[in-house]
Amino acid sequence: MIDSLGFLILLIFLGSLVGFAFFGDRWPVFFRPLPGYEELGNELERAVESGDRIHLSLGTGPLSGFESAPTFAGLAILAKIASSTMMSDKPLIVSTGDGATTTLAQDTLYSAYRNAGAESRYTSTYARMLGPTPFSYVAGIPALLSQEEVAVHILTGSFGIEGALAADFGRREGVFVLAGTEDVQAQALLYATADYPMIGEEIFAGGAYLDVGVFHKASLRSQDVVRLVIVAIILFGVLLRTAGIVP
Repeated sequence: MIDSLGFLILLIFLGSLVGFAFFGDRWPVFFRPLPGYEELGNELERAVESGDRIHLSLGTGPLSGFESAPTFAGLAILAKIASSTMMSDKPLIVSTGDGATTTLAQDTLYSAYRNAGAESRYTSTYARMLGPTPFSYVAGIPALLSQEEVAVHILTGSFGIEGALAADFGRREGVFVLAGTEDVQAQALLYATADYPMIGEEIFAGGAYLDVGVFHKASLRSQDVVRLVIVAIILFGVLLRTAGIVP
């Protein structure tokens, strides 16, 4: 029974995802305001106009297991930011703490440059691995921020408590800091150290808020549909039990 119910919910999610992706324009969508993403757009424009550098960190987690989820969310944000800032005097810099993630970041950057017909401006060192362990990675953040003259510091990936240090280094440099991860303890620390912390699922909503693609917006709308379905099922079960229809 539970497996069948889970399969039904999955079908509802997939059906609504496809429906919203292809026919979502017929129904207007309204997302609750997230100041971090709203201010990020302004900061990106300001950095491009002034010739300042933008740094995006994909965290220290590997590309396997549950830790990979925020990394892939960060890659979606990376693709969007790269396409809008590649013509700047100082293009986007990406850092990671994992070799496989670095390779994937390089490929994502190259795809953005290729799609814009600007392959000649691409350099593989725009995406780099700062260290193989969490704290060796974070130890390289201060030098990167100062040497590259970073004005926007974005942390969107898998972090532990070292994420708080990465965010704090940005604040000490006086730059804009937007940070989020999946770890609850790290989120609590980022709330105190980042200018704009992303709490809970907000890190996974970046693709929709930054208008990366139709499926990102459709996924948020589909999640709301599934939540309503689950709430309806719970309330229906409560009514049946209250009426004594089910034990």
